[in-house]
Amino acid sequence: MMKAKPMVQVLGAVLNASVRIAPQTTAQAAFYLFGLPRPRRVKPQEQAFLETAQREHVPIGEQRIAVYRWGEAGRPVALLAHGWESHAGRWRKVGPGLLEAGYRVVALDAPAHGRSSGWHFNMIRYADVLCALLEREGPVHLMVGHSVGGASSIWAMGTAPSTLRPKRAVIMASFASLAHVLENGRRLIGAEPALVAAMDDFIVRLSGRRIAEYDLTTVARTLGDVEALLLHDRHDRVTHFSESERLCAAWPGARLIATEGLGHGLTAPQAVHLVLDFARQGLPA
Repeated sequence: MMKAKPMVQVLGAVLNASVRIAPQTTAQAAFYLFGLPRPRRVKPQEQAFLETAQREHVPIGEQRIAVYRWGEAGRPVALLAHGWESHAGRWRKVGPGLLEAGYRVVALDAPAHGRSSGWHFNMIRYADVLCALLEREGPVHLMVGHSVGGASSIWAMGTAPSTLRPKRAVIMASFASLAHVLENGRRLIGAEPALVAAMDDFIVRLSGRRIAEYDLTTVARTLGDVEALLLHDRHDRVTHFSESERLCAAWPGARLIATEGLGHGLTAPQAVHLVLDFARQGLPA
């Protein structure tokens, strides 16, 4: 008896077939399907951490973004951006250390994540929210982003006026281009070239840019005024380590630390120590 195909492969087969008949409609459907995050359960330890925050919903564009704040006003601000299918509670190990070091900590639930509004997510939408928070919460001294939160932080820093850029940034397990994300998705569902091309055309109609133009190394070259630490595990099974190598090569003055066996999440004590050590070194007097 033949084994049933995994659901993602079934989805890929359906999209590959339909793109031959209705390329524009199929590409639009694929774009929105790939931007639907699954809700993630909040662990008790994460919930306990979030309950210690001052929380509000901030209107940004048409969205209501859940923003969490810890610490006293007047302290240097650290802005924390989580990754795909996560939420602000993922910072429960980093946040207390930043507070102890003397920071005021600001975290958020990304669009369509956690307690924030919306149903569809993409990197540019996230970056727009982070730009608004750089202005609203600033001056931000330190920005910390994980995975797509790191990529969105890079795009936000490149988009924001230079006066709003943080002095320092920690980028954890980020990709260097949307083309890398698309390739991962193509492999996952077995997308054929016609489907990939149709999605690229749809993104041009939507944003005016092709996927290849969303290259974060191009942005990183303009961020010489932001001292950066890049963290990435050599055996990351979600985002290849070479993505951070590319970012580091493009980013003037950036430093890359490779970990071993900490996975994509980088929540182990060793990773937390590296983030906090970098944060303490640059804390204003």
